[in-house]
Amino acid sequence: MNLTAKQKKVIIGSLIIIIAIGYLIYAGMRDTMVYYYTVSEVLSKGQSPGDKGIRIGGKVAENSINWNEDNLDLKFEMEDEKTREKLLIEYHGTLPDTFKEGVTAIVEGKFSGDKIFHAKTLLAKCPSKYEAKKN
Repeated sequence: MNLTAKQKKVIIGSLIIIIAIGYLIYAGMRDTMVYYYTVSEVLSKGQSPGDKGIRIGGKVAENSINWNEDNLDLKFEMEDEKTREKLLIEYHGTLPDTFKEGVTAIVEGKFSGDKIFHAKTLLAKCPSKYEAKKN
């Protein structure tokens, strides 16, 4: 099968466009991708892998929230829902409205190995169902 010069140009042009789009998708995702761990996985590893941040999910432990409204510093313990291991989280910033004891939270930051996770982002998971309080 012999291709004409015009067909070769269309094929080469199409390949260049496909490669360029693939690279743009990869470059866009590379900067936003972070690993997600549970509290027990982070404690077993001992520190964040490399210089990249990680994301940790777990339950906010009861009676562990220490919130300072004046300087927006927050310390709380995050608990693994299966193993009940706890990790101290330090965060500076505004609190999500749904953040409270017992909710599932996701933090993003770095774990330095001193058993304190320094979070840059704090997300509180909304309950999947909104139900009226039972009397």
